[in-house]
Amino acid sequence: MDDETRRRKPAVSQKETDMRCLIVAPVLALAAVPGTAHAQLAEIAAGATMGSIIDQLEGSVKNIINHADDAVSNNSFRIRQQGEVLLGQLNAMVADQRDKTFAQLNESQKQAFLGIRNSIAQLSQLERVTARDIQRTTNTVGTAMANLPFGKSTPRVIEYGPTYVLGKPAGGPAARQVVSVSGIALGEGVPQLKMQGVQCQPLAKTEISLKFSCPGAWSADAEVKAASGELQVYQKPGFWRGLFGAKAKPRAYKLSVFVVPPELGKYDLSVIRKVLGQEQNSRSQDFRAENGHCDDDREILFPFNTTPGWSIDPASIRADCDKSSRSSCSGLRNVTATSFGYFGVVRNSGDCAPKIFGHRAYVDARGNVRGRITWTEVRQVERIVTEPVGHGGLEWAKAVQLPLPDGVQRISLTVNQLDGKRTIVTGDDATQRWYAVQSDPVNRFVLVSPRTLDEAMAD
Repeated sequence: MDDETRRRKPAVSQKETDMRCLIVAPVLALAAVPGTAHAQLAEIAAGATMGSIIDQLEGSVKNIINHADDAVSNNSFRIRQQGEVLLGQLNAMVADQRDKTFAQLNESQKQAFLGIRNSIAQLSQLERVTARDIQRTTNTVGTAMANLPFGKSTPRVIEYGPTYVLGKPAGGPAARQVVSVSGIALGEGVPQLKMQGVQCQPLAKTEISLKFSCPGAWSADAEVKAASGELQVYQKPGFWRGLFGAKAKPRAYKLSVFVVPPELGKYDLSVIRKVLGQEQNSRSQDFRAENGHCDDDREILFPFNTTPGWSIDPASIRADCDKSSRSSCSGLRNVTATSFGYFGVVRNSGDCAPKIFGHRAYVDARGNVRGRITWTEVRQVERIVTEPVGHGGLEWAKAVQLPLPDGVQRISLTVNQLDGKRTIVTGDDATQRWYAVQSDPVNRFVLVSPRTLDEAMAD
């Protein structure tokens, strides 16, 4: 039956679902591989101990966990929690029977062990393992334990919580965390729980549930961390053993609560917008004037004009002027935004003889002024630019409003998330799994709204 079909069936309570799993799972585990029971019995050497068999099964379960979904999500966290529960049940089942051989079990007990083995084998063949898949296998193990003489009174953890918590902010108060455990035969003695090496305070105890209050100074900076703990419960001795003074034996389960950092990641906001910029153009132009022999002095204003659409930067004008001995370079005149002049006087040197019959006996030296003018022209142009305008951290459930400059055409918000993913939003509004973005170019702001931790972790 696929997941879609299950969703269409009438809803049943979680308790009813768990009970069906407890009853049906071992039968399905064996039925799924018809005709192989005797072959599998032969596979397990007669001298194989319970300890060696459980070690092999543990290796399979750890391999499943290591290759499971590693996303930062409730399902990923629960896969690892359920994996720990399954490992704990396997160990608790043979805690005092590790040296007992498989051959010493009766037929029904061997079949129960094969049911466990087949369930784990089927789990390892799934393309995508979910927490629910591991929980079904855990139920199979629990049901099988009831068929083993050394497993009937074994305290069994079925599940525990919370799955994850929000890490303590740096310098923030350390609130206490309540850890709840549900299972079977948990009420013997005084169960104890240590988290991160610190003893937790018992709050409540029944045969099927335990509750503890633990110091909550669990912190995580840039990545998810596991707050590890160990639960110690006690297995009640059998009637005759208890009658002769046997004490309850401790059974240990490893627990992990995943600590999510207060920040979901770091953001960088850039904008693409139109800006007025200044474009420059370097110009140069030569000038030159000279007299003929015996010419009078001349004042000359050399004209210079900009390229159409450009303006002169007056401070940029430079003149390199050379002249004859009596001529002069007098400097700039009439500087405007679009033109200017350079003034010079051209004078000859010496004298000219009078003309006799159209000729002169001697003439003067010709005067000249010459050089080069350089200047810079500028004009205003529109440019499309990308500018960084914001950077910081995003905390769960805390909206951040970021101001925008004028002329924004488009935003680009990049968030480097704590799960290693990089998400990029380039439109006005967008909805991501962990946050939503609303852009308001009229009022010039971007609103980034991180989801609550529970919303973000939902499968």
